[in-house]
Amino acid sequence: MRLLFLTMAIGLIATGTMTAQAAAAPAASAWQPATAPDARGFSKFVPFGGGSAIGRSSVQTSSTCLPCEYDHTLWTRQGGGADWRKVPLPAGGSTDVLAGTAPDDAWGFGRNDRGYFGAHHWNGSAWTDRTLPDVEILAARATSRGTVWAVGNYRGAGDATIPGAVARWDGAKWSLTQLPVQNHWTSLKALHVVSEKDIWAVGSTSERTLNGQSRPYAVHWDGSSWTEVTLPTVSALSGSANAVTTGADGEVWIGGIDRNPWADNGSGPPKAFALRRIGTEWKLTFVPAAQATGDESKDSLAVNALAFHDGQLLAGLTAHESKKQALARWTGTVWEPVSGPGAGSFADVSALTSTADGTLWATGLHAPRYQYKGYAASLAPGAGVG
Repeated sequence: MRLLFLTMAIGLIATGTMTAQAAAAPAASAWQPATAPDARGFSKFVPFGGGSAIGRSSVQTSSTCLPCEYDHTLWTRQGGGADWRKVPLPAGGSTDVLAGTAPDDAWGFGRNDRGYFGAHHWNGSAWTDRTLPDVEILAARATSRGTVWAVGNYRGAGDATIPGAVARWDGAKWSLTQLPVQNHWTSLKALHVVSEKDIWAVGSTSERTLNGQSRPYAVHWDGSSWTEVTLPTVSALSGSANAVTTGADGEVWIGGIDRNPWADNGSGPPKAFALRRIGTEWKLTFVPAAQATGDESKDSLAVNALAFHDGQLLAGLTAHESKKQALARWTGTVWEPVSGPGAGSFADVSALTSTADGTLWATGLHAPRYQYKGYAASLAPGAGVG
């Protein structure tokens, strides 16, 4: 009898321990992977809502990267139950940036195969060249069938001064704004459109000097003009803002990387930062690197994307593949790791996009990233992140 009670007691203790461990572990992720039409997955993906989307699959065709060469294929889908349809590439293959509102209203931007910047519109049957000369587009957002906002930099002024650039397509033509930064190289990498009178764009700017370091840079559109927004100093290191979003209460979040340009300066590895503005006050936070090793190459971390889902702020990350650290959630006081959407081997999160029905989409690349094998996954409204 004593043996029976002892066995039961040990079992209860073990069960209690396992229950406590299970309760402490992150919940299973509710991310749903999108079935790609190609085994290479998606290197780029833009959801339109209702299951419609445009995506790009890629494969490296060169044995070296001087530079790397890739073969790209475009796909569109009309509705979640429809088959993917292969779409011809625009002239020169300018698809580094994708945007649009529907499978018959898509945009492709980027360098073509001769090094020229291109912009093309797809109407469901053919591409039309809408290139804006000398403008490198690094991010774009279509807010309607007749309106597209695009940001990047302007190269027409020569190498001494390369200003940041914002372009707007009104359904018939582009209008271009060159940001007034003198003797700087400024580049905008991300934008967030709240309304036609409330738009944020972020990137970096650096003085054109021998050891000029970049700093995070932000501008805001109020419906009539673009104004630089002064950001607090992240550190004395070189940094860049890569993502921006806004909350329902008007708070603004900007994320990026505070990078270390010299490995031996004792300043530590590149850090993932996030700036939060409520009213006119900014607060700086950092996303902690998991299991720091002291190795510069393995401990570096960057914020690529920011988005709200069910009122929770998520940050898409790039980390060393050994970290398996691709997504973080803001608790209100600190950043905590949550389950990433990539299936199988480690994958980063390079983009987070919300559709009108509240679904959040994530896109990223599996390690090794140079192979460009990617994924897209969705998180339904009300579904836990994990």
